[in-house]
This record gives sequence, structure tokens and C-alpha cells, in this order.
Amino acid sequence: MKKLTLAVLALFAFTFFACEVEPAGESLEAVAGKGQIKAKKNDNSIEFDFSEECLKSESILYAGQNIEVGKVTVSESGGNYVITYEITNDDWCITETHLSVVNSPEEFPITNSGNPKNGDFEYSDEFDCEKTVTYEVPAEKGPYIAAHAVVECATSSPETIAANLPETVEFCTVDQGPDAYLNITIAEGSLAGSYGSWCIDNDSPINLDNCYTADVYSLDDELPEDAFEYPENFDLVNWLLNQNIVGELSPSSGEAYTYGDLQFAIWKLLDDIEDEDCEACALGDFTPEHVTELVELAQEYGEGFTPECGDVTGVILISEGVQPLIIPIPLECSPCEETAWADGCDFPGNNWATYFQFD
Repeated sequence: MKKLTLAVLALFAFTFFACEVEPAGESLEAVAGKGQIKAKKNDNSIEFDFSEECLKSESILYAGQNIEVGKVTVSESGGNYVITYEITNDDWCITETHLSVVNSPEEFPITNSGNPKNGDFEYSDEFDCEKTVTYEVPAEKGPYIAAHAVVECATSSPETIAANLPETVEFCTVDQGPDAYLNITIAEGSLAGSYGSWCIDNDSPINLDNCYTADVYSLDDELPEDAFEYPENFDLVNWLLNQNIVGELSPSSGEAYTYGDLQFAIWKLLDDIEDEDCEACALGDFTPEHVTELVELAQEYGEGFTPECGDVTGVILISEGVQPLIIPIPLECSPCEETAWADGCDFPGNNWATYFQFD
């Protein structure tokens, strides 16, 4: 969700003041129950080159024809093949798999021109971003295996960026305002840089011109128990962080929202705090009516908010005995997707798809 326009804010102000992917490795019975049909021998004139030898129990998984991203291994157990896709290149993960196991290469689903129809393979699944996918397939289906996957760069989604955050950072507080409550710097690591941060627990202090060591959490991580009164509202806070609200004009008052307004709204969403509790807060200027507006906007539009590429995602820094912070990390990601095949013998069509024979 992108930034709300002032027109939407004005409309809100008027109304306010005027009145299942299934898991891999499922049983053969479960697959059969979906109405999947065993591949039949293709009735065409395409001929496979059987002079190639591709006997193997482990095959390299190539993406984009020449990028080695992992491997596909096969073993036998209880009359079944255990076929495992494993990504060994940290920069990639699996988002789709298509697997076909047949008694003869002519039985693979292929077009009349000899290209594999991986969309018609007997076993298929979709994933968010997996490193390992395993199937169990009856060995009686045959020894020829075509293992296709769709892989994406591990930095191409908010989920994978969050998954690669460091466990801890050292940060130093610098000053306050004008666009954030507390400006901090992180000197080293993947998060190195300057950030405008926001305090998220009014019960603990934090000082300017100090340096701290903090544990790092994404909003999807399990947070320390009882660390926050209302952790279920972090999606609302994350929505607010994406609105660039500081400096925008309030539709009700015509005055600009301040960093104090936003900080107080964040406290109200995550903490037990009342207006009178913050008379001595070091918030700079804030307007109670603005704070209420921001809380109401977040409750109206922010529930279930999930950031996308181009947004920011909140990252939580928790230091012992110090007020925890949330910093907005830009999701400067771009889609990066490739098709991948387990290496082996060539299909006869004009493509680089491959299959192998289990040894």
C-alpha cells in the first residue's frame, strides 16, 4: 500500500468530523485425489537422442541455463524415490517446482516440437521462498526424472530481506527531528547508515549522544514476551511509517503534522499511554487532535498492512534496559526470477530443458 493522498485524508477527515498452497512431499493418494493424470506416451515424430548418457543420483540445478543455484538428489526408501530440491547458493530460493517421473523419456509431457510442458508435470507446488523441497514418488513410475523449478533472487522480496537481517547491531543516538523522533547511526554491517527512528515503549528511557548494542527483529519475528502492550498493532505502525506523514497538512486543522504527533500516535498504538502522561514528554510540538487523527487513520487503513518493494518495513531494535526503537528500512528490491532445470540429457526441442535417469 502506497502513501495516502491528501484527497483520501480529506475524505476521512470529512467523514470523521462531519458525522492454501499445499505442502511438498504429499502422498501419492493426495496427488491422485486432485485428478492428476499419468503422462501418456506422446504421439508425435519427435525423437530423443538415446546416445546421451545421464545416469546419476545427484544433478546440478541450473538457473538461467548457466547459474548453479543448487542440486536435485534422489534416493530410494520403502519403494519410493525421495527427490529433493536443495538450494545451495545463498542468493537464491525456490518459488515453484514442477516434477515428472516416467518409465521412458517419450512419456514426459512435451509439445509437438519437443519442448517439455512443465505445467503438465504430475507434481507441482508454489512457495514464498524455500531453500529445500522434497517429494516422495513411487519408484514404479520409472527411472527418468525431469525436475524443473522457478527460482528468485534472495533479495527480491520483503520477506527475504527481513530474513537476512543481522542478529545484532551497534547504534548511536544523534539528535531529534525534524522528520523523526530520534536520529541514529549504525556504523557497520548490512544495516550501516543513518536512520530516523521512533521509540516504541514509553516505559523505558533512551539518551542522546549514547551508543547501544541491540538485538534486531523483523516484524514477522517472535518478539520477546511482554515487551510491548499491543504487539498486534505493529502492522498499523508499519502503515504509518509508509505515509511520510510528517510535514503533511492535517485536513482538520490545516496545520502540518509534526514528528511529535507521529511519535505520540505510535506510543498510543503500542503502549498504555494517555494524553496527560505525556505532558512532560520530550516530543517537541504535538497536537492531541492530530495524534487522534493519526491513530484513527492507522486503525482504518493499516490493518493487515504488508509492505511491498518500494515501501519501507519496520525493523525493531531492542537494547537491555533502554527504550526499544523501530527504524524504517527501504525495500529497494526488484523482481529477479529465473527458470531452473536439473542437469542431464537434453529434450529434443529448441530449448535448454534437461532430464536425467536415476542410477
